[in-house]
Amino acid sequence: MEPALIVKLAAVLSIVLIVLSIGLGSTLGTGVRFLRDNPGQAARAMLAMFVAVPLFVLLVTWLVPLERPVRLALLALAVAPMPPILPRKQTKVGGENDFIAGLLLVAPLVAIVVTPLFIMLAESVYSRDASYDPLVEIKTLVITLAAPLLAGILFNRLAPSTAAKLVRPVGLAGTVLLALAALIILYFSLPAIRDAVGNGTLLTMALVVAFGLIAGYLLGGPEDGNRRALAVATASRHPGVAIAVAAGAFPGDAKPIVAAVLLYLIINALLGIAFTRLTRGSETAAA
Repeated sequence: MEPALIVKLAAVLSIVLIVLSIGLGSTLGTGVRFLRDNPGQAARAMLAMFVAVPLFVLLVTWLVPLERPVRLALLALAVAPMPPILPRKQTKVGGENDFIAGLLLVAPLVAIVVTPLFIMLAESVYSRDASYDPLVEIKTLVITLAAPLLAGILFNRLAPSTAAKLVRPVGLAGTVLLALAALIILYFSLPAIRDAVGNGTLLTMALVVAFGLIAGYLLGGPEDGNRRALAVATASRHPGVAIAVAAGAFPGDAKPIVAAVLLYLIINALLGIAFTRLTRGSETAAA
């Protein structure tokens, strides 16, 4: 087996383990209950993620003369759902379990609907025929999100005491494995990432992340923790889905698209930390 394939499988396995640990500590009813009791808040969350951010990305990619792979990566990220490892971060910033579970349920469904619009838009903007197989996106979401999440929830329902004991070790194993895989992928992608920098790429990505954080925070509802949780969800998107969609539609640009997505993840992580500290500090001062 080739080393690159081993690293890829390790990355996927790490995400599966992390999402499984989330499922082990959750019940399906939490997300359904939030959607049932708070349809307006759920609608505003989807407005922030799949209307406000894509429109802003469309605007900045039209105004700024970016390289085509960078534009494609940003457009694909704008219509991708939240990444499967995000709920842990959302919990740390104060998000309520029901709110996070509701986002985790509805965001992938909305993403599947809006992704074909990305393909149509990309074809129009770049005057090129693109190939899009919705099964590729659905397969990515099932493997990295739906299957491990539902498996964990089902195990929690059948053996809640055992599930509670497994949450931490399973999550820790996934986190360690993800860190190792991410470092290896990042190391071998550094040359391509360096090539992606320039022509306003860093500034544009920072603007997109900042807009997502602000839009999510403003539309996140009355609870401070949920506002921060939606902010990080709106700015953070599933890299696997974004790469599968953009590189699948434009295979000739696959390598620079991957590099652009990785660069976005780095910028998002740095700005996300600063944003969380800033909002927590201002809320503490106000209290």
